[in-house]
Amino acid sequence: MLRLSEARFLSMRLPTYWGVEVEVEPAAEPEREHSRESVRQAGRLQAEQVEPVVEPLSWKFPHDPVELVNKPPIEFEQRKPVTTNRVAVRCGQSRIQVEVSQDLRGLGKLIKPEDIRLGGCSATEVDDLSHVLIFESELHGCGSTRVMTEDAFIYAFSLVYNPKVSGRSDIIRRQGAVIGVECHYPRLI
Repeated sequence: MLRLSEARFLSMRLPTYWGVEVEVEPAAEPEREHSRESVRQAGRLQAEQVEPVVEPLSWKFPHDPVELVNKPPIEFEQRKPVTTNRVAVRCGQSRIQVEVSQDLRGLGKLIKPEDIRLGGCSATEVDDLSHVLIFESELHGCGSTRVMTEDAFIYAFSLVYNPKVSGRSDIIRRQGAVIGVECHYPRLI
């Protein structure tokens, strides 16, 4: 086994220059005096640069400029849709009576009596005080259809609202409606 102290460094020979004579001086000693002085100066500079003890920062984030107001919420009561009977039907033994509110769409605008018909029949009466149109007909009249099921006779009518546009109106088209009206009678067996 070889120790490091016994090892030879073969690559550490002096270089050979052909035809040139070179004088090799031994390596110079480091300038210890100069390096000691440099260390002393660096120590003094470092001592001068040591920062004094600083108090912690007193700065904080500013508070939110908006103050919270603890007011109770406004009392809100959701309105429930009002269901009103705009069409009422009375079925008799041989007759039908249909009452139609002139505010048929519930928009506060009254319909004209000539714009609505029960089958092919006009309103028989107009109640101007309560704004109701009344239609009366025989069960077999006003374009009714009769349907027979296993347990009933059904008389079906169509209440047709077809608004007419006057010639001087800017309105080109208005929406109509068809409402089915039925009277059911039990079938005797």
